[in-house]
Amino acid sequence: MKQWLKRLLFMWLGWRVFGPEPKPKPPEAQEHPLRLPGRSVFVGDNEFFVREAGNADAPALFLVHGWGDHSLVVWWKLIGRLAAKYRVIVPDSRNTGKSDQLRHRYEIADIADDLAGIMTALGIDRAHVAGYSMGGLAALELAHRHPHRVDKLILAGTSAGPARSTIERLVGGFVIVVARGFSRLSRSEVSRARTAYLVNVGAVLPRHFRWFYEQHQNHDPDLYWMAGSAVNRFNARPWIGKLRQPALVIINTEDQLMFAELQYELTSLLHDPEVVELVGARHEAPLTHAGHMIRAIEKFLG
Repeated sequence: MKQWLKRLLFMWLGWRVFGPEPKPKPPEAQEHPLRLPGRSVFVGDNEFFVREAGNADAPALFLVHGWGDHSLVVWWKLIGRLAAKYRVIVPDSRNTGKSDQLRHRYEIADIADDLAGIMTALGIDRAHVAGYSMGGLAALELAHRHPHRVDKLILAGTSAGPARSTIERLVGGFVIVVARGFSRLSRSEVSRARTAYLVNVGAVLPRHFRWFYEQHQNHDPDLYWMAGSAVNRFNARPWIGKLRQPALVIINTEDQLMFAELQYELTSLLHDPEVVELVGARHEAPLTHAGHMIRAIEKFLG
């Protein structure tokens, strides 16, 4: 049995090193989920891609996406509805989507500074800021480092930091190193499994399969896991209680990645936040519970 397993392993390694990239066959005719064009702006020497929707004179609302995915992957179901009332701005963070790939270590604070720079480049002094998952960490840092730029703060599927102890950070760092090594060999299996899962739970429509699969395939493994390392090091607990922006926390009660207990902890650390629970929601909530999120955001922003 061991000999067969070894042979299969070497056959797979040889196939992934020397063979063509496997491509899954989409289940039906395919289309892009949201054809929303954008433009690029510079923050220093770094170029960031930004999409906008809604009236330019309406209150500005930034939507900050999570780890690995770019803005359209996370927010496409919310953009149109929110654009009826707000100037919705959805930037691709560094190393994602169409923004620059910066091949050096960074922290969540650097993403917050990028966001402040994008605001300046767009001529926006102050905005509402909604962050999902890793985007929520960046939104917290933006409110901390640039408090005058944030009007109201919306934190969804996120936390004050995924690791609460040195042991947890060490374990997280080890997992990231192993996962990065596997990703360097092959991204296809993870991309296929992830997209198939999203289709099976109703988060992605079958006609959008190819687009979601290809967006995940476009990740650079080193940059993807570099972002994971930044998430693993993030810890807002020493200063989060000093934030005074009105805050809404949207909790996914069945979140399999940013555990619900971390999201509830976030509510206890913030100063008098509003709380909305998405009962049964998992980490793909912007795709499965978009309507609930829209109603919570609109009610909070008034």
